[in-house]
Amino acid sequence: MYTEDYFETRVRSFYAEVDKSFRTIGAEACGSQDIYFRLSRVATPTIEYSEIKRICADIDAPPTTPDDYSGHRRWPIAWGRAVKQYKAIAETAEKNNKKVTAGSNFLRASLLAHSGQMFCRPEWPEKLTLQDERASCYRKAAPYLGIETLQVPYEGGYKLPAYLKMPVCAERPPVVIMAPGANSVKEELHRWMPAFVERGIAAMTFDGPGQGELTPLQDSKLPMRYEEYHKVFTAMIDYLEQNASDRVDMNRIALWGQSMGGHLATRAFVEERRPKAIINLGGLPTMFDYPFLPPDVMEEARDLLGFKTYMEAWEYVQKHGDGLEPAKAIDIPYLVVHGSRDDIVDDSAMHELVNAIGKTAEIVVYKDGNHGVFNWDFIMTDMMADWLLEKLA
Repeated sequence: MYTEDYFETRVRSFYAEVDKSFRTIGAEACGSQDIYFRLSRVATPTIEYSEIKRICADIDAPPTTPDDYSGHRRWPIAWGRAVKQYKAIAETAEKNNKKVTAGSNFLRASLLAHSGQMFCRPEWPEKLTLQDERASCYRKAAPYLGIETLQVPYEGGYKLPAYLKMPVCAERPPVVIMAPGANSVKEELHRWMPAFVERGIAAMTFDGPGQGELTPLQDSKLPMRYEEYHKVFTAMIDYLEQNASDRVDMNRIALWGQSMGGHLATRAFVEERRPKAIINLGGLPTMFDYPFLPPDVMEEARDLLGFKTYMEAWEYVQKHGDGLEPAKAIDIPYLVVHGSRDDIVDDSAMHELVNAIGKTAEIVVYKDGNHGVFNWDFIMTDMMADWLLEKLA
């Protein structure tokens, strides 16, 4: 039914519409209405909305020279300029031993770099540059923010980059292991990490196969495989068992996943039974709607799976994309957080997931929430963190 030409046509048409919309109504207008991308996602608690408006104005500005870019092609360039500004502030503060300013601005630079590469075509050189900046700036921010930098052993001799943030004055706290989605990364998960830590829950973030620092653009030879991703959670738990069991309570472990990460955390419980609770923030029950996903998400999924063509990705997804059957094994507290304006997964699919799990599952739906409920982020995050604290008490 589907061909490579079908997928390629969808992607070309999508980015042509993006470019047209940027040139006519502007980037900010698109993002504020959740058209193509969500400003609520890039406006994190660390980045003020006025900065986002300045970046959008830069994107929308007319070319100043004959070889200047305009429209969508200007997206990574405008974000890159903001990255340089905050990175320079951080480096100056670091030289002057102003640790708080250095840490907060390295963090801002990292998150801005993530936003800049997120909606950037894989063939554009700025994507790799911004990915590098995202990782390096966050790594520089980590010690100033009290975050531990980890390298978690994985099969085949690989190391998975990870971070651990411990709550202050908490003796052997529970720990939540946080998985990013298809176009998310460990650095972006920083927006939710503090909510858990402030409630006395240690938080561990990481890049799994195909994600973040392990993407094909980073020359990684470790693609994502849905049916094997449970090994990633096992590697994280084993690392904590071997290196931090005197600091965290290994009997109170939770999994958390956003979007694709929620799908993967759900599937993991079939093989990895040590977690005591799971939170799924917008994670699809199955991947069988791959041909209908927003084309930028479809493109990201193809790349993190390590395939050269969309048809290869689709053929793989048809064999390994079911998360409903594995979900039936879950017998621990399980929370689905969902927005009814989600453009990737609808209400009925999320309720089907809850029904497949049964009595230990519950769902919280935000009627005007978008994918990931970024537009109700503060309220949603408090609810989610309080739920987990209660379940791990």
